[in-house]
Amino acid sequence: MRQGIREDARGPVIRRLALALGGALALLTAPEAHAAGSVMAEATAGGSLRTWTLLGDLELRKDETFLTLGYTGARTGSDTALSHQLSAGVDHAPSEHWLLSGLVNVGLPKTSTTALSPERPLLGLPALNARGGYHSLGVQLAAGYDSAGFSDVEYGLDVGLGLTRYGLRRELFTRQDGSNESLYHREEPLFLARPSVGARLVLLDKWELGLRGGLSLYSGDPLSAGQFTQEELTEVLRRYTNAAEGRLLLKNFTQRRIQELAVDLSGRLLGVNALTGFPSAPALFDVKPSVAYRFSTRVRGQLSYAFTRYVPGEGYAHVLGTRWTFKLSGSVRLWASLSLQSDRVEGEPPLRSGLATLGSELTF
Repeated sequence: MRQGIREDARGPVIRRLALALGGALALLTAPEAHAAGSVMAEATAGGSLRTWTLLGDLELRKDETFLTLGYTGARTGSDTALSHQLSAGVDHAPSEHWLLSGLVNVGLPKTSTTALSPERPLLGLPALNARGGYHSLGVQLAAGYDSAGFSDVEYGLDVGLGLTRYGLRRELFTRQDGSNESLYHREEPLFLARPSVGARLVLLDKWELGLRGGLSLYSGDPLSAGQFTQEELTEVLRRYTNAAEGRLLLKNFTQRRIQELAVDLSGRLLGVNALTGFPSAPALFDVKPSVAYRFSTRVRGQLSYAFTRYVPGEGYAHVLGTRWTFKLSGSVRLWASLSLQSDRVEGEPPLRSGLATLGSELTF
């Protein structure tokens, strides 16, 4: 049950943190000191989307306090820049029933450039490009309670709160004869608060029923934050003889920008995998029920369903998935997850995609 409370109290964000530096930190401790922990690696792919996570836990005080370090990388499209997030936190168990967690995460600066239109010498029009970027700084807090008993019915509860500040940058510039001319260059902040709650029920040490949910609260409209204003659009359209073409270019760029930010603005980049799905727009709320069965001490299967409601105007998503965990020994675990995601954007046909996750964990 100790492992269960540590995982649940972290929630879908904190529990997926990882970094192989945990082993390196163990080497820095005194030879006579007690050092234990784990390292975990996980990779998820679906279409052009990719994420990979490394996690390390180092025991600072036996069965009580753990240092957590993590790295997550993500690419939302083949022609978009990589997202990198670093994390550091502490898990502390003041008793056999309670676990408290704190985590700081830093999203490294990211910039993507999109060519909107090529140079048109005959019309005297330079090439038009758009550049968007952002960085983030956040903190995740969680508290979990586990019944930690040996009866036929056991349970666990946890609550969490994530607070993140995003610095969103945007720029329109032209390129002609090898030189750039900036039309607009702006940066603005966006704040996200994400409370979450989870519960699990363990029956006969075989069945486990789980339910998780989270709510995303933004300081502004995430669809317009970091996007180009009407004034900026007017400047773009003025440089084109075909105004309709200019509007279409900016509309396509805006939609692409929303999709690129969606995973990061979900506030749970570090917990994105096949079972949670890849958000295609900023989330408003999400809920995920699950059921798991332990076939033996080495094999565990799970079936889950996740529903994500995007902000108004962007629709919703369904994710149906399964995860199978195999314990090869007392210190090695492997798992694989598969899921089918269906995004329903208002006014458009459903978009379906398959997702797969592979992971491993070594405990020392």
